[in-house]
Amino acid sequence: MKEKFLNLFTLIFLGIFLFFVFDVIAKDVPKPARKLAKVAEFNKKFSGNTFAIDGDSLKVGGKEVRLAGIDAPEYSQTCFNAKNKEYACGQASREFLIKLAGEKEVVCFYAQMDKYNRFLSKCSVGKVSINEEIIKNGMAVIYSFTAPDLKMEAFEAQAKKKKLGIWQGKFQLPKDYRKSHPRVK
Repeated sequence: MKEKFLNLFTLIFLGIFLFFVFDVIAKDVPKPARKLAKVAEFNKKFSGNTFAIDGDSLKVGGKEVRLAGIDAPEYSQTCFNAKNKEYACGQASREFLIKLAGEKEVVCFYAQMDKYNRFLSKCSVGKVSINEEIIKNGMAVIYSFTAPDLKMEAFEAQAKKKKLGIWQGKFQLPKDYRKSHPRVK
């Protein structure tokens, strides 16, 4: 009986000891979730007339904006349609953004600037979210380093199911396209 009690006591003590050891270690490890939560606080606002640069970048009131959470084909990128015919999907993505927001009053909320000094933003025309509309219509893919956005994931899944935009055929992810076609400085 004493032996069972000692074994149980040893297991409990070992469990408590390991819990505290891992808790101390975990405090020294950076917590991405905490960092990501700050990124998701889109609480700084600006607005202005808009000019579409490409499928996921705008100038709003003279400020350069990168639409947060999405990645549209690069302007020079091509994709394949449902009939396996190559088309200029990067240009099509920009044209979609022009029709949606070009030369209109746009309101943007941002949390930070990106590495190119663009405002990383969620923007809208009236009550219509530009970021969401682009995903809904298959003109971009989700591109986020934050916690998953279930609403955006549902919009992307629906566009993929309906074979809208870039989902109608084969395409290279924009991030992979950029790696294989680096910017010339």
